[in-house]
Amino acid sequence: MRRASLAALPIIAAAGSIAAATTSDAASSSSNSGAYNDGRYIVSFVDDPVGSYEGYDANFKATKPKAGDKLDPNSAAVKAWRAHLTSKHDAALTKVGATKIYDYTITNNGVAVDLTKAQAAVLAKTPGVIKLERDQVSQVDTTVSPEFLGLNTAGGVWAQAGGQANAGAGVVVGVIDSGIWPENPSFANEKINPRPKNWHGACVAGENFAVSLCGNKLVGARYYVEGFGKKNIADEDYLSPRDGSGHGSHTTSTAAGNAGVSVTIDGKQIGTASGMAPAASVAMYKVCWEGKPGVAAGCYNSDSVAAINDAVLDGVDVINYSIGGSSESSVLDSVAQAFRVASNAGIFVANSAGNSGPGASTLDHPAPWVTTVAAATFRKAYRAVALGNGARYVGASTTSALNTPAPLVTAVSAKLAGASDNDARLCFDGTLDPAKVTGKVVICDRGVNARIDKSFEVKRAGGVGMVLTNTSPNSLNGDYHPIPSVHLNDVAGAAVKAYAATPGATASIVDLTPAEVAALPDVPEITDFSSRGPSTTTGGDILKPDIAAPGNDVVAAVAPPSNHGRDWDFYSGTSMASPHIAGIGALMKQLHPTWQPSEIKSALMTSAVDTKTTTSPFAQGAGFVNPNRAADPGLVYPAAPNDYRSYMVSLGVQFAAPYDTLPAVAGPDLNQASIAIGGLAGVQTVTRTVKNVGTTTATYKATANVPGFTAVVSPSSFTLAPNATQTFTVTFTRGTTPLTTWATGSLTWSDGKHSVRSPIALRPVAVKAPSDVAGAISAGSATYSVTPGSTAAALGTSVAGLVGVTPVADSVATGPFDSANPVAGAGTKVYQVTVPEGTKAARFDLVSDDKTADLDLYVYKAGTLVGLSASGSADERATLDAPAAGTYDIYVNGFATPGGATSYALSNWVVPNSAAGNLSVSNPPVTAGVPTTLTATWTGLDPAKRYFGVISYAGATNVTYITVG
Repeated sequence: MRRASLAALPIIAAAGSIAAATTSDAASSSSNSGAYNDGRYIVSFVDDPVGSYEGYDANFKATKPKAGDKLDPNSAAVKAWRAHLTSKHDAALTKVGATKIYDYTITNNGVAVDLTKAQAAVLAKTPGVIKLERDQVSQVDTTVSPEFLGLNTAGGVWAQAGGQANAGAGVVVGVIDSGIWPENPSFANEKINPRPKNWHGACVAGENFAVSLCGNKLVGARYYVEGFGKKNIADEDYLSPRDGSGHGSHTTSTAAGNAGVSVTIDGKQIGTASGMAPAASVAMYKVCWEGKPGVAAGCYNSDSVAAINDAVLDGVDVINYSIGGSSESSVLDSVAQAFRVASNAGIFVANSAGNSGPGASTLDHPAPWVTTVAAATFRKAYRAVALGNGARYVGASTTSALNTPAPLVTAVSAKLAGASDNDARLCFDGTLDPAKVTGKVVICDRGVNARIDKSFEVKRAGGVGMVLTNTSPNSLNGDYHPIPSVHLNDVAGAAVKAYAATPGATASIVDLTPAEVAALPDVPEITDFSSRGPSTTTGGDILKPDIAAPGNDVVAAVAPPSNHGRDWDFYSGTSMASPHIAGIGALMKQLHPTWQPSEIKSALMTSAVDTKTTTSPFAQGAGFVNPNRAADPGLVYPAAPNDYRSYMVSLGVQFAAPYDTLPAVAGPDLNQASIAIGGLAGVQTVTRTVKNVGTTTATYKATANVPGFTAVVSPSSFTLAPNATQTFTVTFTRGTTPLTTWATGSLTWSDGKHSVRSPIALRPVAVKAPSDVAGAISAGSATYSVTPGSTAAALGTSVAGLVGVTPVADSVATGPFDSANPVAGAGTKVYQVTVPEGTKAARFDLVSDDKTADLDLYVYKAGTLVGLSASGSADERATLDAPAAGTYDIYVNGFATPGGATSYALSNWVVPNSAAGNLSVSNPPVTAGVPTTLTATWTGLDPAKRYFGVISYAGATNVTYITVG
């Protein structure tokens, strides 16, 4: 599934004992969420939720489960802490007169609530509230895959688990999705015995779903609709855990469907199905809904967070979340933070990477505590379209052949008179004319409606075959169509359409020749649709996706009403890849119950193998999953809850005690089974720690290779006893890689038996420099440190400005502010600033005389909000880099002005792209990767003014802003 953002506000904090959060430029940019509208919000509070709480409050005992244990919802400590958190939620909401939709206490400490913009503004600045995040709506992103993965081989993971019938026994896989079709034999309860221990979940009855449908296989089933809204559900969906689309049944059966289940589609027996962990139990948490006419199907974050909270409390061991966004989400959003606490509680989480490939930076789920999964091919299912002119075109097909040539027509040429050309070319239901289609092969374009719906329309109109054509580069999918069909790429499709326009055109769908078979693409290969990295929200410092798994033409259980009456069908997407990893994660849980989620993730990654041609880590992550090797990886890279907290500290998150003294650990140094540096200045050293999870002492030697860089590992070898750890460093020095161009490679530790491989991605930059430098006019200069990344002898510094202004002195009283319709008055003052063409930067800096006041700053251009700084502090700052020319309106609002009006000084700077002659910056000789000190010197400044300028570096895209006075 993909997620579409609904006016998401910037993230300023993260759940879990967090006092506040800022970023390095928070004071000078619109990083704080101060402009609110009416709507639904997820509100986060300061204390740790149950899954992370370690007893820092002397009045309450710790609730975080010990390693290998699960949460006990009936324990006195859990009940007391939940009640404590809930009471704080209620008190805060009572003050603003709001009623919560959901209460979150297990993986998140917060609520989901509908708020007016006025309520939101007040609640955001209530003590104990750290974040208001707009709710977002999301979209949902096998018969031979277990064999392809080698699970059934002698000595494989199934054999190690006691055979296929015992693979995953005692483990519960929680699936957050569109529901489940419990009558499918993949979920037959009698096949699982006994019931998993320490299970506290529930089976919630609803529309066409009785509690009796649950048992030892389907141990839990819940549904969440408050976010989506009951009134918005399609009549064809079910207000219950029952699956309305088939997506949830498909992902669940892929992860942990029963073994030995016969698969029949349209009366044809096509094989025997098994999930990855067939003896595991499953629990469904339905959050995704089909929408009524005019309402898009989707899954709201508020519902998903509620589901994650329940899943952890219920006692799941693994969670699959094949849901994602239309753009990359933040590691600090509520869903990501819920999964962080789930990981803290020992739960392995698999997420789909998204289906927006093959473009760069199209993925979702960048958080390092989840395993983000790419989709790969794994089956070779092809036929050829044989045209009457002798031409043949090979495409994907799982259907029977059409050996007798039949007339070939385009869908548009065979449409009903009342159908539009666009609807007809896509073969929408009811668009084709039986008089023109009967007995013919019809060409349908890919897009909009389901691929299989197109062939059903051709069949309805009497067609005997279908040629499905891509209209742009995309994947080929061997869906199980009801008539002989083949799926062609855009180039072949264009040729077939051109031929169809000639008189007497015919086509057949036939088996391949030996030469065509030999020319088929090998498997596994990353699909075109699979979303790619690098991650943008982490600055490229977290390497995603993590791993690849089968995701193209996967056969699994579906919901018959929404799938043409079928119990099984072929689906494609990273949604299908993710449950493969979730199920394999369940097998790892069974074999290694004491492993942390990070260790399971590490084992899967370091044992993976390259796909056939698309070996970029931004496409395949660490590679294609190899579960049998993952069961005995040799070394793992462990990461504990405080490691992830330290990573969040590096993002600007400030934790409350007892985590307020944790050091910042940037993404490149987070202990992961991959290495990524999004801005490497010449030379950089990263640190990693490995643990020997083998049964014997072993000596490992390192091999590191990143073309365009030199990589030095220290120590380059070590001997490690079982369960012992070893810390090492890797120093990367840029060689021939051009600046701002990614270089990729790998680091492998080998002991002769195990090969522990980590992907590496490095992006060299010209310089690492602070975003802001400040000094007093009287000081005359300021020094600051930078790290050069270029091999140039000097940094090539240049300046724009300094520009001096006399601050505007004014005052403002307390008053409301409507960001959609700002109005000046006693509580809001407005100033106009003209920005000419070619402006380097504009900064608007508000300094309050009363530091107990709370003033907010908003910047508009032509009525559109283009910048804001609206924290809980008295002083605010907004900076625009290379702003468009025009007139800007700068609003100062008095959110809280104790004692009446509050006086302030407002400096509005507009800096041209030229030096003013009053600022110089040293340009000393430098060595790449070695920090150096620069001196900014100013002269001839008016003490009555404040000054602002911009320092640039040759070849660099980043700058340093300088404020004087």
